[in-house]
Amino acid sequence: MQEEWKRAAAEKAAELVRPGMTVALGSGTTMEEVVRLLAARKVEARFIPSSVRIEGLARSLGLEIAEFSAEPDLAIDGADEVDPSFNMIKGRGGALTREKILARAARRVAIVVDRTKLVRKLGERAPVPVEVLPFSVRFTSHLIEKIGGRPELRMAGGRPYVTDNGNYILDVKFDRISSPRLMEKKLNELPGVVENGIFTGLVDLLIVGHENGADAVTNRRTFLGLFRRLSKL
Repeated sequence: MQEEWKRAAAEKAAELVRPGMTVALGSGTTMEEVVRLLAARKVEARFIPSSVRIEGLARSLGLEIAEFSAEPDLAIDGADEVDPSFNMIKGRGGALTREKILARAARRVAIVVDRTKLVRKLGERAPVPVEVLPFSVRFTSHLIEKIGGRPELRMAGGRPYVTDNGNYILDVKFDRISSPRLMEKKLNELPGVVENGIFTGLVDLLIVGHENGADAVTNRRTFLGLFRRLSKL
């Protein structure tokens, strides 16, 4: 059922892309669905992928790939959690640094999720991914513990997971993230941190897939209204 919710949201997001646009593409399973739908629609647009995986999929389906040298018209991406103020946790797909760069560069940002990603407070279910330099991973882990985090080195095949940038990821659990903006800043000030998966002040449009299709959400009021409605289903 969750796959159906993802597809409903992905279909609505794909409709945002118009001929002639330059569109940044995030990473993750929902974005893979968006890429497939974009290829099926055959819109004459140019795409800037945030990861090697998404670039490979986009190329294999015939999408035109563009270099990142100017502001994209639109960025489409997923999220691991989204709160009522449109703060997000991202990075389960490992591309958080490039995703944040593209989101900050884009003229408009659309985030595509299914209903399970909506939360009242960040950190309810998902850890915060933090991309760190391999050189400093132990030292940086210690610093994260000092600000209340519980870091765990992400592994893949018995080895540390390596990002497309050649770095490691610490998945960090916090008992509470009272101020996402402050925590985003605190993490990025730690030596060895390249970027972290708390995204604040970036969302223009949130597309939420659920049992009855997909809704476009643009503010806190409509978020809470949808959250309450979905809680009754």
